Amino acid sequence: MEHSGARGVGVTAHRGIIAVLLALAVATLAVGCSSGETPGGEAFDRHQAIVRITALGCGAPALGSGFAVDENLIVTSGHLITGRTPESLAVIRPDGTEAAAVLVAFDQDFDLAALRVDDATFQPVTLLETEEGSGVAIAVRNPDDVEEIPFVIDDPVYVNWDGVFRDTESRFHGLRLDATIKRGDSGSGLFVSSQDVVGLVHSTNRAGLPRAYAVSAKQIREWLETVDDSTEVDAPRCA
Repeated sequence: MEHSGARGVGVTAHRGIIAVLLALAVATLAVGCSSGETPGGEAFDRHQAIVRITALGCGAPALGSGFAVDENLIVTSGHLITGRTPESLAVIRPDGTEAAAVLVAFDQDFDLAALRVDDATFQPVTLLETEEGSGVAIAVRNPDDVEEIPFVIDDPVYVNWDGVFRDTESRFHGLRLDATIKRGDSGSGLFVSSQDVVGLVHSTNRAGLPRAYAVSAKQIREWLETVDDSTEVDAPRCA
């Protein structure tokens, strides 16, 4: 498992009943404020919603991205957090501003983690459920180095894999993408507009093809409903 980026873990996927369920919805369902502006009516700046994740442990630094779902709450890939020392966990904005982060939730089946950044004022994204569309995955590689990676949603899928620790049969609702995802892109948000995010980059294709997989906005939103951001949890063991 490559902790320093999106992983070629041999993820298998198949179209499931969720595609039918989503097709029954009337258009797409968004949560949060309307695209392009904050709740206060200011113009939305997505550079205020995205971060670089940094942490130490397990013999190598963690390198990945994340995005804000609340003023002080960041969602990222769970595999970036395993075995990391709490004091090393931090987020870096595109302008280089760095802040300490606290792990408040981790899920090895969905490969998700939530980080609280106290006293932060991020501009949260809107989670948008959809089964089609295109946009850019936004990876914060370094301060002043924000890469936009084009993607097209190929299919809504169920992703079957062996979990962060490779010791369990896990499954989550995701998106199969036509995209060239690289090492270090894990946790990047899939933006289809300035503010709307449809998923979070999970893994690459093992064969090196321009194919990637993401955790869907639907799965992220359902998981966030179980998260208590006032708590602090220990980082899981090294994977």
